[in-house]
Amino acid sequence: MLAVYTVLLGLSVLSTLTQNVNGGCSMTINDPAPLILTSFGSKHLLSAAPSQLLRENYESVQMYCAGGFDGIYTDRNYYNHRQFNSENTTRTFSCGSDSFVVNMENEPELLAQSVSCRGTMVSQLFESRKSLPDCEDHMTLVVGQDFGAIGSIKSAGICYDIVGSELKYVSYTACPLKNRIIEKMQPGELNGLGLDINVAYTKSLFKAVSPTTIGAYLEHDKQLKQLLGGVTFEHTSLVQDEAIRSQLAGYEDMLSVVWLRTLRTGNWRNWLYALHAASQPAGSKFDIRLGVSGQVALPQMGGCNASRILSIDLDNGSTLSVPAHIWAHVRDLHPTGNPQDELVVIGHNSPFFKGEKMSDFCPTMCDQVAWMKNSLFGSLLDYPAYGLVQCCRVQDVAHKLDNFPGGTSGGVVASSTAIPPPGESGSVASA
Repeated sequence: MLAVYTVLLGLSVLSTLTQNVNGGCSMTINDPAPLILTSFGSKHLLSAAPSQLLRENYESVQMYCAGGFDGIYTDRNYYNHRQFNSENTTRTFSCGSDSFVVNMENEPELLAQSVSCRGTMVSQLFESRKSLPDCEDHMTLVVGQDFGAIGSIKSAGICYDIVGSELKYVSYTACPLKNRIIEKMQPGELNGLGLDINVAYTKSLFKAVSPTTIGAYLEHDKQLKQLLGGVTFEHTSLVQDEAIRSQLAGYEDMLSVVWLRTLRTGNWRNWLYALHAASQPAGSKFDIRLGVSGQVALPQMGGCNASRILSIDLDNGSTLSVPAHIWAHVRDLHPTGNPQDELVVIGHNSPFFKGEKMSDFCPTMCDQVAWMKNSLFGSLLDYPAYGLVQCCRVQDVAHKLDNFPGGTSGGVVASSTAIPPPGESGSVASA
């Protein structure tokens, strides 16, 4: 295993060197950037492309884009700059006579000046005939790449209620390596899922929310402005692990939820840093499931019946709920018999949740997990300014969390001191 990692590390360094290459080729890589497919003996590796791709003469590079390629090309005399596109998911660019050459259908040999992926998707979307746990009544979707005979890479599994347009949970395996090996099998829960049905992703099926929508709504509502002040919430992907999030580019509308900003940028990010440190090549590998639970309720204000569930009105007439909790089910693929083998990390997504109530939610156990305790996360998790996060045993919270595999459908209704009476859910009314 150490030898394979040494090879991967060497290839990663070589792929990011920006030195001048005498008698070589250079090509600009634009976003969304293709992935580079490299064969090294019996191994096939997938890695990110640098912003400027360099190769020596007579070297070739194979690239992958889920939706095909866009690029700027010229002829041999460097005249007639024009845009060209291809629907092929893989393309080979060969360095010859100091220029990257690509052969297109029904076209003469062209010199590639720049290249990017068509559309916004970096990976393909499939439906698996085998379901994720507790997802039999919904769709099990897989984001990844299919390379036929040599294998595949599955980046994430998604349990999605297409009828209700609701994300149930996301599953992935924490993997910090920049170079990923294409294999017939891969560690973790995703291995059992199939790339059975190619899905044509259609943005119109999902709720698109402008980045300014939430701020504008909170600014317009006087009560909320008084309670929440400035930028408190934001709508962005549930998956905040950058190593995985980059592979899910283009699917944000399906994966986004309303985050408490201090939580997302504070202790949630800190625990992900701790997870990555524990997931280094010589460390552990973890299966992660992510979901949301409950809805944030507003506290009562003097003389005003404002004890209602917080929701945000959208321009299309629908509403956007604000989850009370963000949860992550963490499972070590190589259990040791210690408490850290399996736990649930819960981020309290409400600015009204009181720290002294965490013990009512579950007996916290972050200090029993070595890779958390000895990290920045372990030092700051009790500070509300960074977002309140706690660690729980599965049996203590599975029945309390919405959409938790193996739990119940009850869920935690709200997280503030005020629980709205029946029939009063919806947007906050003015006093």
